[in-house]
Amino acid sequence: MLGMNPHRTLHGEQAGESDREIRNIRILLGVAAVMAVIAMAVPGLFSHLRAVNYFLPQMMIGLAVLVLIIYLHFALQRKLLRELRTAWVAASAYTERLEQFSFIDPETELFNRRYLDHLFERQIQLVNRTGKLATILLIRVTSHGQKMSSQELAVEASLILRSNFRGSDYIVRSSDDQFVILLPETNGQQAQFALNRLSDKIDSWNLASQSCEMQLQHEISICAPGGSLGETLRRTEESLQHRSVPPYIPQITAHTAVN
Repeated sequence: MLGMNPHRTLHGEQAGESDREIRNIRILLGVAAVMAVIAMAVPGLFSHLRAVNYFLPQMMIGLAVLVLIIYLHFALQRKLLRELRTAWVAASAYTERLEQFSFIDPETELFNRRYLDHLFERQIQLVNRTGKLATILLIRVTSHGQKMSSQELAVEASLILRSNFRGSDYIVRSSDDQFVILLPETNGQQAQFALNRLSDKIDSWNLASQSCEMQLQHEISICAPGGSLGETLRRTEESLQHRSVPPYIPQITAHTAVN
């Protein structure tokens, strides 16, 4: 999901410039070699210059040696340039993987909160371009009967969330016990269906679990075209923080933030 790497683009331009310089030098050397061959093939061309005729063999040998040295030099430079280019590509790929992993929560392997700014920037463009709503579902996971650590509970909740939402939805672990789900091109009623389905899966998990009972608190907010996903999330978090919602009872609070 990362965009074009500007450093890689710059490196490509520099490599292209070096290739052009090498090509131009080769052309000049080729012209000089052709002139030397002509001078040797047509010695009468410089017959009026005795000194040139006298030193012409030495000049040709020296020119040939010079061409050979320069060619070997640039062949070596080209090899070093290829090696440098390969190392640069490998380093760029490694950097991109580090950037990607910096957005991943190591416990649940979901996106972490640092990913939200990147995600919201792209998704609000989609909202404004298509004119379709985006829904933010904020979920807080708690437990009754603490026989499972908060990390283990978060991992179990993440597995349920993965199985419940579409592949086009984005699940982000925003804090130790809180998840943000962004549902593109989804209105409140459609989000309600997903929430009801999630409640059924939580009930099934609780029936099968012998360690604790998982409970959810949630808020649903809608972002319309012209709004701000970041502001929508802020209001949703404030709303969830200041009230306690019984688990599994769907409640929709629509916050439409317009700039």
